[in-house]
Amino acid sequence: MWSSLKSVKLSCVCTKLVMLLVVCLGVSLPSLMDRYVNLIGWNIDAPNVTRFMIILYACCIPALTALVSLDRLLANIKREDVFIQKNVLYLRIISWCCFSVAFILLFAGYYYLLFIVVAIVTAFIGLILRVVKNVIEQAVIMKIENDFTI
Repeated sequence: MWSSLKSVKLSCVCTKLVMLLVVCLGVSLPSLMDRYVNLIGWNIDAPNVTRFMIILYACCIPALTALVSLDRLLANIKREDVFIQKNVLYLRIISWCCFSVAFILLFAGYYYLLFIVVAIVTAFIGLILRVVKNVIEQAVIMKIENDFTI
């Protein structure tokens, strides 16, 4: 039978796999870019490929930061520490990581128009996370008040 604990464990495993994937893609990005350029058949010069790689590497930093925060958030949830201030902090970090990736991709849209669409989606996800963070933050305040009530 599927339970919430199994769901959290699956989320933890998926988070760790995505972390590993981001690191592997970051390490192999130069060879992947060469294959991609050859596969698509672009006549693209080296400075544009370098710019594209810089954009992707710049997005890897907040992505890994968000994934580490998500992993810590899930670890707290697994320990049944849901409405605590640390989880609010982790949600705040994840949302700001989304906004920073959106900011990077918004400027990268000058070189590749599809990045603007991805930036809008990323900013929207960051906004949703801010709302969830605010809800959890209010729940933490209510929990603290209830703990002090006899």
